[in-house]
Amino acid sequence: MERRRPGDRSTTGDRGRPPGPPAGPYGSAARRQQPSMPVPFGPLPSKPDLPPPPPKPDRPPPAIAPPGTSSVRSEQARVAAERQQTKARRRSEPVPPLPQTRRSPSRHEPELAPTEICRVIFSDQWLVVVDKAAGFPVNPSGPFRQRSVLMALQSQGFSPCFPVNLLDPEASGLVVLSRSQAAAKALRWNWRSELCERTYVAIVKGDIPGGRGRVTLAIGAVREGSRVFHRVVSVEEGGRPATTEWRLQARGRGYSRLLCKVRSGRCHQLRIHLAALGHPIANDHLYARTDAEVPLEALVELPGRADELPSLPPNQIGLHCMRIVLPHPFTQQVMDWQAPVPRALTALMPGAWVVENPM
Repeated sequence: MERRRPGDRSTTGDRGRPPGPPAGPYGSAARRQQPSMPVPFGPLPSKPDLPPPPPKPDRPPPAIAPPGTSSVRSEQARVAAERQQTKARRRSEPVPPLPQTRRSPSRHEPELAPTEICRVIFSDQWLVVVDKAAGFPVNPSGPFRQRSVLMALQSQGFSPCFPVNLLDPEASGLVVLSRSQAAAKALRWNWRSELCERTYVAIVKGDIPGGRGRVTLAIGAVREGSRVFHRVVSVEEGGRPATTEWRLQARGRGYSRLLCKVRSGRCHQLRIHLAALGHPIANDHLYARTDAEVPLEALVELPGRADELPSLPPNQIGLHCMRIVLPHPFTQQVMDWQAPVPRALTALMPGAWVVENPM
């Protein structure tokens, strides 16, 4: 066996094969035998000749201080003096008046006694029943913050109170309020049941035909622009069923006095149903038809001057809640509350022909 010195190459290839070029045409020996491509020598192609950039204009640097000053402090003093002069000039000049804008209504309200707003008819530890005067809302709203039923009861020591039924500000009559959340829940349950009976007195325009009737027109909310009104709407279009029974009590002076009972408490139910019959409630400008014919009674010259004829104040309509029959929320005793008809409604039909027609 031949001995090799360090650094000597082996006479045999890898794995005992003899040295020599590989069998394939792409071996290392074949690559070494291929001639290399000549590298071209010479100058690189030059870029196309471009016009030189235009010279920059000679601009003087911004001066920190105007000519004649020797420091920055003098410039700061000059700026401060100009500011003081501007402030002094503005103080001496008269201030122009601001444009007139729409101001919010004043919160100052005339002081009224609580008894002028409502009169307590019944009260216990669960509920309160009051006789509300016309022209005042039940809940505080708008210019009637203090002149409301809730604030009047609060001044008399009935607090808190939760309204069970709501009367229009222009209407008068009975309002039921609870003194706790549990009583309010029980009262509202009894209010929607068949055990509750509500009777109203309505003064309508014109001579209504017949002695009694029943109105079953559905009522729904209709949006007109940014406001929501309640109208007669079919059930298919989203209206809710409502039933009103009326009975004629008296006639005279171009009016009719009706005794109405409602079986479902919809918003403005009596005002909408009576206006749908063609006989709107007296002094009701919201649902009265403006294109209706003038009744014959209005064309007949009545005895006396026109300014002496009785009329309702502008904040009152001919509607009064006269009677409410409702079971007590806890004792379940049937309670019967009644409120007398205001003198303004009875004086609207002097010498009326009274019709005795039981309900």
